[in-house]
Amino acid sequence: MLKLIAASRRRPGLTRADYQRYIEFYHGTIARNTRGALHQYIQNHVIDSAFGTLQDEAHQQIADRDGIVELYFNNFSEMIQTLEPPVPSATSDDGKFFADEPNSITIMSEEEEVSVDSPLPQFNPGLGIVKNVGALKVFHFIMRDEHVYPEDFFIYWKKAHYAALEKSPYARSQLRRCVMSKRLRLNDNDAAARNHFKMVNPPRYDLVVSHWFDTIEQAGAFREYVDNLQNSDLHFANWSKSFFLYTKQIVIIRDTPQ
Repeated sequence: MLKLIAASRRRPGLTRADYQRYIEFYHGTIARNTRGALHQYIQNHVIDSAFGTLQDEAHQQIADRDGIVELYFNNFSEMIQTLEPPVPSATSDDGKFFADEPNSITIMSEEEEVSVDSPLPQFNPGLGIVKNVGALKVFHFIMRDEHVYPEDFFIYWKKAHYAALEKSPYARSQLRRCVMSKRLRLNDNDAAARNHFKMVNPPRYDLVVSHWFDTIEQAGAFREYVDNLQNSDLHFANWSKSFFLYTKQIVIIRDTPQ
């Protein structure tokens, strides 16, 4: 299945609460009514975030994101059909009311599940968590070092990921699920996504990794992990232009509950 990820920030004049309320209740309703071939639509509302590294003296990117959406399609043609209908869609036209559209980031990707030591148990009373989905979802946008081939990049990340977890016992014990979203070569033909989200020269990210934890209280577990990841002996990423976002997941459309 094809997944399109889009990271956006709010348009001028809106608070984060304004933005998140609008996309959930108004934009989300439009999406349900004009879904086309959309299989799943997940919103992830940003709680907190960090851009670059502690060694950077200044930000090397736009240090602000308020929401991540994940759009799932069965194939590329269905994505084109939904994002580029004969008549401009209401969802595309609605973006100008809440998003800083030229500065959005998108990545067409395929998912790969990464094994974890402590997956969420099926019976977990009291937390109100859907199976396999923790209350805190962390998105890690990782920019590939320009000297590393894409195929090697994914291999290096996996090696560095497991090594970082070995050095991060708290993170290893608290991580409930981990999913790689790997950039597809279809991104070379991403005109539909660019037009739909009104982007202008977006930065390129080859990998977005999603990490699930039980509650926001486990945010420190991810921090422990990411510090060790960035200190890996493997040099595969531009950490100054990478970033992570703590989010709350909100399901707008899902045909097959998980």
